[in-house]
Amino acid sequence: MFKIPQRLTILATMFIGAGLALAASAAHAAKPEAAVTPGVARVVDTARAGPVNGMQMNSDEFIWRLFTKFTAPTPGAQPPSVIFDTWASDADTFTATPAWPSPGTARKFQASALLRTKLHGGGPVDLPCIAPGNAAAGGFPVDGTPVPCIAEEVRRNRPQFDYIKKNGLHTRAGLAAAYQRALDVQMPTDAVSVKGDWVPVDTLLKWIPELRSPERIRSLYYTSVSEKVEYALVALHVSSRQNPNWVWGTFEHQKNPGRCDDLGCYDSFGAEQPVVAPNRRAINTQYGACDKSSMLQMLMTQAKLSPVWQNYCLKSTQVDYVTADGTPTALGNSVIERVVGNGTVTASSCIACHAYASYDATGATSLGAKAMLPFNPTGAPMPAVLKGSRKFDFMWGVLQAK
Repeated sequence: MFKIPQRLTILATMFIGAGLALAASAAHAAKPEAAVTPGVARVVDTARAGPVNGMQMNSDEFIWRLFTKFTAPTPGAQPPSVIFDTWASDADTFTATPAWPSPGTARKFQASALLRTKLHGGGPVDLPCIAPGNAAAGGFPVDGTPVPCIAEEVRRNRPQFDYIKKNGLHTRAGLAAAYQRALDVQMPTDAVSVKGDWVPVDTLLKWIPELRSPERIRSLYYTSVSEKVEYALVALHVSSRQNPNWVWGTFEHQKNPGRCDDLGCYDSFGAEQPVVAPNRRAINTQYGACDKSSMLQMLMTQAKLSPVWQNYCLKSTQVDYVTADGTPTALGNSVIERVVGNGTVTASSCIACHAYASYDATGATSLGAKAMLPFNPTGAPMPAVLKGSRKFDFMWGVLQAK
């Protein structure tokens, strides 16, 4: 497994009375740098490939192999689609009567659950596309008609959907009943979730003018239609229950401005260049193509993937809260966490955030657990936050329970 020592130092100064927060950019260093402003210095390491239960491969290879399966064409689908398009959405799952979607079911995007919780403490999920929480961080456009926006979609495969439905975990009443019977929520090991962030094609042309036309976007991006609007997929989180703490990976389109900023990009299996260091002299720069390794090229060919998937890059994978010496690990996406979620990539950790997905005796997520979303936790979970709650096995879909 390819490993390069790395340490990131995050300097953060929080002004609570004013309700404002300033975060200094992370810096690569052999040793943690001293804080230069009052506040708390947090040191994290970029998450890297690690072991996967029952597999000889590391997490980079494991996640790429999953990717080639769920982005494969759906046999006989009209209009054409890929496998994860056929999985159950949050709306299919967390409702009074969960139903696996029928072939050809119209796609319907939703607002980012992370953004709604962080900025508004909740709110309607059925908004198809909303302005991101921090457009300026990624140079994302803010003006125009309609208002530039980013949509979200979470899809769960059949094993995960069936487990939630079978155990009545799709409503708060069902969760309250599960709490009373002390159910230990453990999704099956073949459970997989994907969360995609999508940008309307017209907005994408404003964000990245070099794309020039909708036709070129269709040749470079996976696109789909929701409520008569064409969208392009720009970012994708993947999680698999193969490990008890899940296996996490995040993908970005190679054209995303600043996709390797802050943390860098690490792919020991699928990339010809396994390590791409962050550009410290400019932000939101282009990092070029993430040319695929011969092994990944073979897998993509065997799965008959559309050429557009060549343009999606694995940023890194994550299998644990901390490194061997106890340093917290970080993994974040320049779109999902930074632009949409109004957070910092260097203070993002898929595994540490999702560890607080839980419900109390009423079937709702406690205020303390929900407050961890804007806190951007890294490192091992804090037991006091989960006191009186039961874990929902790392799945924040629990917030969608009706």
